[in-house]
Amino acid sequence: MNEIENLPVQQPLDIRISDKVDFSTFEEGSNKSVVELLKKAVDSCENEFFFIFGPQGSGKTHLLKSLFQRKKAESPDCCYLDLSLLKTIGAFALDIQIPKVLILDNADVIAGNEELELALFALFNRWYDKQEGTLIMSSTKSFDQIEYLKKDLNTRLSSGISLQLNYLTESECVQALQKRIRARYVNLPDQTIKFLVRHCNHDMSSLLAIIDKLENAQLEHTHELTIPFVKIILGIDSKK
Repeated sequence: MNEIENLPVQQPLDIRISDKVDFSTFEEGSNKSVVELLKKAVDSCENEFFFIFGPQGSGKTHLLKSLFQRKKAESPDCCYLDLSLLKTIGAFALDIQIPKVLILDNADVIAGNEELELALFALFNRWYDKQEGTLIMSSTKSFDQIEYLKKDLNTRLSSGISLQLNYLTESECVQALQKRIRARYVNLPDQTIKFLVRHCNHDMSSLLAIIDKLENAQLEHTHELTIPFVKIILGIDSKK
């Protein structure tokens, strides 16, 4: 019989505390110089373009949203947009007045969609022609590796300051997860956090999805999130 079938069960309430996504829950790791440069950029609003790239789970979205929250606290003249939403809401979402700080996430996801590429190209040109304000864009790939149909868009993205984000080390990933968990008020022991990072991966999005699963299991089975319990829930060999 599966071990989980022997655990007591109760119906959990459908309540979820949203993650706090700002610099209080962001772990810089080896990306400190990149983060400091971008903080200064949004604070000063100088006319500059920054292109940030890094693998999935390296913290790009968290960083960009944190920059947006930082600027928004000072001035409403800023905008954050996840370009992956354009596939749902359409290219018209880029027909906006250029704010002092414009932050565009996931610039690579629209590659291959001519209408969306043209809309981004037009937005970039309007920002460039305005000659003021800061533009920040992110991608999982470097600007020359994005397979745009419109190659002029690759050229536009090459015109800025290109910055690479690195994955967190194991210890940095543990610290990052501790910050996120404290903000969510989840009772997850440090030893269990270290176990998750060691046996799963350093992709924060994936780790938070695992935390969601464990949080539900904790409520459902009224059990502390010990390592043996986590192994049962995640189906990890108890000998590991």
